[in-house]
Amino acid sequence: MALTVLTLRTGDEEHRISCPLHATLTLGCGPDCEVTFEGVGIQPRHCEMYRTGERTFQIIGVHAAAQFSVNGVIASELEVNAPFRLGIGGEVFDVDLAEGEVMASQEAVAGAAVPGTRPSRRGYLLRPISLKPRAGERVGGVILERPAVPVSEVPAPVPPTMPATQAVACAVGAERAVDEERSPVLLLAGVMLCGAMVAGILYWPHHLDHLADARPGTVERAEAAPEPEKTVRTCEDLIWAGAPSLAARVLMPLAEQGNVHAMHVLALALRAAGQRGEEVVQLLQRAAEGGRREALRDFVSVIDDAENPGRCTAKAFKQLQMAARMGEMSAWMPLGERYEHGDGTAADVKLALGAFERARMGGDKRAAAKLSATQEALERAAAYVRSWNEVSVATLLEHVAAGQGKFFKLDRPPMEVLLRQEEELRARWPMRRIGVVAGAQAEVETFDRIKVTQPFQFEVQRGGRIARGKGVLVCTVRRDAEGRWRITDASDAIEAAELLPGKEQFVSAASLRALRPAFTRAEQMEEARRGILEQMRGLEATEDFKPVLQVLMQAVAEFPQETFWRPFADKVCDRMARQLFMRSRWLDAAWAETVHQLAEHGSVSAMLLEGHLYAAGYGCERDLARSVALYERAFEAGKRRDARFYYAEALFQGRGVAQDIEKAGELALAFMRRSRHPLEAYLAAHLLWRKAEHDPALWQDVYDTLSRVAETFPPAKNLAGMVLLNHGQTTKERRTGFAAIKAAADEGVVEAMKSLSQCYLEGVGCEKDLHLATLWKQKALVTEPPRRRHYTELEE
Repeated sequence: MALTVLTLRTGDEEHRISCPLHATLTLGCGPDCEVTFEGVGIQPRHCEMYRTGERTFQIIGVHAAAQFSVNGVIASELEVNAPFRLGIGGEVFDVDLAEGEVMASQEAVAGAAVPGTRPSRRGYLLRPISLKPRAGERVGGVILERPAVPVSEVPAPVPPTMPATQAVACAVGAERAVDEERSPVLLLAGVMLCGAMVAGILYWPHHLDHLADARPGTVERAEAAPEPEKTVRTCEDLIWAGAPSLAARVLMPLAEQGNVHAMHVLALALRAAGQRGEEVVQLLQRAAEGGRREALRDFVSVIDDAENPGRCTAKAFKQLQMAARMGEMSAWMPLGERYEHGDGTAADVKLALGAFERARMGGDKRAAAKLSATQEALERAAAYVRSWNEVSVATLLEHVAAGQGKFFKLDRPPMEVLLRQEEELRARWPMRRIGVVAGAQAEVETFDRIKVTQPFQFEVQRGGRIARGKGVLVCTVRRDAEGRWRITDASDAIEAAELLPGKEQFVSAASLRALRPAFTRAEQMEEARRGILEQMRGLEATEDFKPVLQVLMQAVAEFPQETFWRPFADKVCDRMARQLFMRSRWLDAAWAETVHQLAEHGSVSAMLLEGHLYAAGYGCERDLARSVALYERAFEAGKRRDARFYYAEALFQGRGVAQDIEKAGELALAFMRRSRHPLEAYLAAHLLWRKAEHDPALWQDVYDTLSRVAETFPPAKNLAGMVLLNHGQTTKERRTGFAAIKAAADEGVVEAMKSLSQCYLEGVGCEKDLHLATLWKQKALVTEPPRRRHYTELEE
C-alpha cells in the first residue's frame, strides 16, 4: 500500500494528515493553513511543504524571516528525506510517512509538550481543526489581549553591545514608565505591551538552548565570536520572536559600520516590519557583494516581490542579472519573465527560453511548466495530422480554432467551411494512410503562440489510383482562454514520390488537399453525381437548399449537354415545392433565380416550381398567365402526370387564362378517370360533374371516381356525399350521402360544413334541426380553409 499519510509526533501524541505524491501543505498560524500552529514568531503562512518524491520533501519559507529547522539545521529552504525532525516556533516535531487513512479528530487537540520545552506553549492543530484568530501573546497559560502598537511607539534602541535579554528588559522598563495620568485605555495598552516583553524574556533562554541543540558547536562559536556578531545573532532571534522593528534599530549602527551580516539581517528585519522599498534592496545587494552568500536568495525574493513598485524596471533587471552571475539559481525564473514580457529590457523569446531552462535545472516547477508549452504545441500539431486518417471530421473541433488565420489558402474560414473541406478530402481519397515522422520543430513566438513545422508521409488511394509521398505541415498553435492549445492557421507542401498507375492519372498539386485524380469525362460526371448526392443527404431535415443548388448549377455549367443532373434537380425542386405548399411562403427569394436557370436547362420540376412561384408571387411578381404558360411548357417537355394535372386544373378553373373545360377534359378525363391519385380523381370528378348535369347517366361515374379516394381525401368524401344526397334513388342512399358530408365536415372541409348546415335547415337526409344548422354555419365562417396539397405529397 502506498505511503499517503503524513504523521507528526509531539511527545506521546501522533497526528495524521493526508499527503499524496505532489501534495502541498501550508504550515503557519493562519486559519487557511493545512497544518496550524500557535506560537511566538510563527507567520500566518510560515512555510510550505512539497512532497516531491516517495520520501522526499521540499520545505520553503514563505517570507524571508519565516525560518525553520530540519534535523538541527536552520534554513529558509531545504530538501529532506522522511523521517526527519522539524522545528518551528520553538516546537520540535518528528515527521514521517505511513500507510492507511487519516483519522481526522473533530475536537481541538493541542500538541503535547516536547520534553525540554516550556509547558505553557500550545502545540499545533490539524485540519479540520483550526484556531480562532485572536491577537495576543502567551504568558504562562493565559492569553493576554494586545492592541496593535505602531513601530513609532517602540522604546528607543539600546546600544548594540547590550545583550538581548537586557535590551528587552530596558524596553519593558520603558513601557512601565508611562505617565500615570494617561487615560485607562493607554494604561491597558502599556500593560499588554509589557506582557509581550515578558513573554520575550521568557522565550530567549529556551530559544537559545534550542539553537545550541540544533546547531552543534554554536555555543562554542558564539563564545568565541566577536561582540557585533553576537548582537546580530541576537537580532535574528528578535525577528523570530516577532519584534523586527526593535531588531532593526539595534542593527542599524552595525550596518552603517559595514558589517555585511548586519546588513543582511537588517534587510530581513525591515522586510518583516512591512517595508518593501529600495532601502531593503540596497542592503541585500551590499551584503551579497560583500560576500554574504546567504543574502542572494533574499535579494532576488525582494526584487521579484509583487509589492515591490520597481520590480519591472531596468534597474531591477540588472540586479537580477547580477544575482544570476553570482550563482543564484532563483534569479533565472524572474529573469526569464522579464525577457518574455519585455519588462526592464527588450523582449527576447530566445533569451527567455534560456533563462527558463536554467531555472528548470535549478528545480523551479514554474519554469518546467513554461517550457512544457513547446511540447504541448508539438503534440497538438501531430494529433491534427493523424486526424486526417479518421472517417469522421468531428474531431476537427478538438484541434482547430477557425476564423483566426489562413487554412490551406482559405482566409479566416468559418468552421463549417473547414468541415466541408475536410469532408471533400475524405470523399476524394476514401483510403488514406497519413502519419507523422521525426523532425518536428517549434519556433516560440510567445509562450502562448508557437509556430510548428511537422513533417508527415502519406499514401492515398481511390480505386486503382495510388499516390505516395511526403509533406510538411506549417501551423500556428495558440493557447486559448481556457488553457487549451488550438491550431489557428495551417498550410502544407507535399512532394509526390510515386503516382500509380501514372502521372497522367493525377492533377499535379503542391498541397495534399489540392491533390486529385485526373478524371475522364465519364469519371468527372460520376464525381459530380457523387457531389450532388452528398449535398442532398439529409436535405429534408435541414431545409437548406442553397448548397445543393450551387452544386447543381456547377454541374449544369460543366456539363450543359448532359442530363445526368436532371433527376436530382427534379427531386430538389419537388422538395422545395412541397415546402412552398406546406408553409405558404418561400424560404429564400434568391433561390428563385437558380430555379429559373434549372428550368431553362430543361428540368420539368423546376418549370412547375417556377409556375407555382408566379401563381403565388413568391420571389417574383405575381403573374397567373405566366404561371399557366410554365405548366403548359412543363407538360409538353415531359408529359408528366403532375404537369398534366396542374395544366388541366388551371384550364378548368380559368386561373390566368380563359376557362376551357373542353380542353381540360381532353387532358384529364382519358388519364385521370380511373386514377387513384386523390388530386387527379378529384379533378376528374369535377369535369364529369359538368358532363353529368347534361347526361344523368354519368352520375354513377362521378360517384365511382370519388369513392376510390374518399377515405384518404376528405374533399372527395364531401363531393361523393353530395352526389348521393342529390341524385340518390333511395332514402338509404341519401342518408349515406348525409353521413359522408358530416364525416367530411368533422374532418375540417369548409364546403362540407356549409352543405351540412343546409341539410339540417331543410331536413335533407336528416331531421330538421335549426340549432345544428346555425352551429355548422357559424363553424364554417370561422374555419380556415385547408391548405392546398402538392401533387407529390399524396400517393395513389
